[in-house]
Amino acid sequence: MSEFTPLYRKFHFIPHNEELYVLAFTHSSYNGMAGTRHQDYERLEFLGDSIVGFVVSELCYQYHPEMEQGDLSVLKAQFIRTQSEADYCKKLGLDKFIRVGASFQNDIEKSLAVLEDVFESFIGALYLDQGLELTYKIVREVFEEDVKNGTIHIEQNPKSALQEAMQADKKESVSYKIISEEGPSHNKVFVAAVYFEGNELGRGTGKNKKAAETAAASDALAKMAVGK
Repeated sequence: MSEFTPLYRKFHFIPHNEELYVLAFTHSSYNGMAGTRHQDYERLEFLGDSIVGFVVSELCYQYHPEMEQGDLSVLKAQFIRTQSEADYCKKLGLDKFIRVGASFQNDIEKSLAVLEDVFESFIGALYLDQGLELTYKIVREVFEEDVKNGTIHIEQNPKSALQEAMQADKKESVSYKIISEEGPSHNKVFVAAVYFEGNELGRGTGKNKKAAETAAASDALAKMAVGK
């Protein structure tokens, strides 16, 4: 019996190439212990990330006709962010199969980035092994109810919400720049702008640089939401 038999039973399929699942759950640190090179989940993660993004985009579009493009990007980002995908990884029990090397110092359960990566790499392996139809069905089942009932939450951390929204389709980061500061040293007002791929997304003011950047992120999100 394979170590992955519980996984196959959970998702109701018979594997064609079990080596794909071995790779999907192997962290790069395992190579040092096993004496191998590049025998890990990184390439599968790349593939799975695109598949998950496609299905979640479709669900957002289908279940939220009231939202414009900007809101859809923010909503999508909430489901494909590191914390969310790490939670799905544990919810599906994928974390139980992860292989790491002796050099890995962190607790797997607390390593959100690894959990996120494994969730995506498993989807990539599933696609290569089982094809698009079953993979689409499984990913849709994972996200459907959450996306259907999803709402946008940007009030607590606009900078994180903007970063996630912009990275929903691309991996580039947003950047901030203080473009002016006025007033005496004890009562300065800062003006910040936020950029993505060289384009200014929004501006904001604040009593310190962090507050100005947060205001700029809020401005960018507001403009995205109304399609400006």
